[in-house]
Amino acid sequence: GGTVLKTSRSEKFKTKEGLDIALQKLKEFDIDGLVTIGGDGTLRGTRDLSVLGLKTIGIPATIDNDLPKTNMAIGVDTALNTVIDAIDKIKDTASSHQRAFVVEVMGRNSGYLALMSGIAGGVEIILIPEIPYNLSEISIKLKEGYKRGKTHCIIVIAEGVGKTKEVSKYLEDKIGYETRITILGYLQRGGSPSAFDRILASRLGAAAVEHLLKGETSKMVGLI
Repeated sequence: GGTVLKTSRSEKFKTKEGLDIALQKLKEFDIDGLVTIGGDGTLRGTRDLSVLGLKTIGIPATIDNDLPKTNMAIGVDTALNTVIDAIDKIKDTASSHQRAFVVEVMGRNSGYLALMSGIAGGVEIILIPEIPYNLSEISIKLKEGYKRGKTHCIIVIAEGVGKTKEVSKYLEDKIGYETRITILGYLQRGGSPSAFDRILASRLGAAAVEHLLKGETSKMVGLI
């Protein structure tokens, strides 16, 4: 799992000088076409290389699933399954110890991973950057459940919301839940890929090579 081909960030690559160095290195190895795999930063760099004359095809790969022109990026399904598996495990301890858990998942400014994992995991509250929320309204809903005898709950929050500790403290102070924070972190970015991701990667990889061999450039393959 993870980035088998390795990865790195370079500020130089954002400059004309850095791009020229990259092009020169490619020429030294007689490489006249490039398939890139990654998120928005990778695809921006791919576009810049294409503008300078290199034939390029991009493949979307990011667990944020925030790229246009494709419904799904490589890695999303695997990360989603990892989060759901974690939520299922957290439910057990939330129930047995009668606690509220605030589970923070990755996604930067995209709430896709939080939303889908929350729905699939059957959690009580989902907070994502795209939709404003009100803690008072959330507390009212949770209090209603608490009064009905519900002794535990799970709130999934996207990292882009940036209020994980605040939400946890509010639940404890206003409702009376004993709360715990679980930040899944880089656990979501590795592991054995799901069957869906393996097939998606194979399909997109084959399509990228096919387009490149046809002489096409400055494009991204995707799943629609």
